[in-house]
Amino acid sequence: MDNVALFALVHGNPDGRGVPASWLAGVLSRCCEGHGFIADDGPPVDPALVRAWSVGGVQGSETLVQSRPVVRELRADFIADFLRAPSQTTLAAHAFAASGPGSEDIPVPRLGLARFQRWLGVRAEGALAVADDPGDALRDRLKASLPDFLQRALTHSGDRELVVFGFLAALHATGDLNKPYVAPPQIRRALATLDDMLGRPARLNLFVCDGRTVGVIHRGGRLLVADAPAPAGSRRTLAHGPESRVQASLLIHDDGPADLPPAPEGAELRRLPEGIFTLHARQPGQVERDE
Repeated sequence: MDNVALFALVHGNPDGRGVPASWLAGVLSRCCEGHGFIADDGPPVDPALVRAWSVGGVQGSETLVQSRPVVRELRADFIADFLRAPSQTTLAAHAFAASGPGSEDIPVPRLGLARFQRWLGVRAEGALAVADDPGDALRDRLKASLPDFLQRALTHSGDRELVVFGFLAALHATGDLNKPYVAPPQIRRALATLDDMLGRPARLNLFVCDGRTVGVIHRGGRLLVADAPAPAGSRRTLAHGPESRVQASLLIHDDGPADLPPAPEGAELRRLPEGIFTLHARQPGQVERDE
C-alpha cells in the first residue's frame, strides 16, 4: 500500500460544524486523483481499488480517532468519517493501491494517527532515513529525546508515531506541552527543533494539531490549500482582515502533479511553498510562518 495523502481541515465554527460533505467531496475528487473520492460531476472510480485511512479530531481535552486499515468496498465513506468528529481541526491520512494478482499480500499500512493528551499528529513518510544517517540511528536519537512518560505512551505503531512524539518532546523541553493551549509560534519552534533533530531530510511532511491550531512541516511532494469562502452576509465576512472571507481551509499533501487542478465551485485553490507554518481556527485562511 502506497500513495499516502495527508489532510487537515481548519474551520472557524466553534460549534464543530465545518464544511458540507458535497464541498469536501468536490475538492478531494479534483485534487487527489486515484484515491477513490467520488463527486457528482467526477469520473467513475476503479471498483478494484484498495484503500486505508485514519481520521482524528479533538473535542475538549480528548482525541477522537477512527482507523480503517484495509477497505475494499467503495461504499465505505472516508468523507463521512472525516466530518464525523466535532472538531475545528481534523487530521487524516489516506492511502490506496490497485488490487489484482498478489494484492492480498499487500502489507497493511500503519496509517494510524499518533495521539497524546489533546495532541494528534500524522506523517506522510513511513520510514526514517536521510542520506548520511540510517533509520536506526535516527530512531535511537528520537527515542533518547523522549522523556520517560512519552516513551511509556508509545504504542509501537512505527516511525510515523515516533516522529510525532519527537515533536511532543520538543514542546516538553520548553515547558509548553502541559499548557492548555500552545501559541502558534511555540508550535512552529518545536517543529523546527524536530526538523533539526531529523537532519532536515529532503522529504518530510508532518501535520500536528491540538484542536485549534494545525502545525505543518512541508518539504517534498505538493501541498495544496482549498479555501471555502464564507457565505455572503455571515459574521466572518463582516469582520476586518482578508482572512475573514474564509470559512474553512483544507490542506492536502500528496505527490500529485505540479500544476493546480481545476478548482471546484465554491473553493479557492492555491499551492503552498515548502517550510514550517501554522493555521489557527480563528483565522482559517491565514498561514503564519517565522521569518
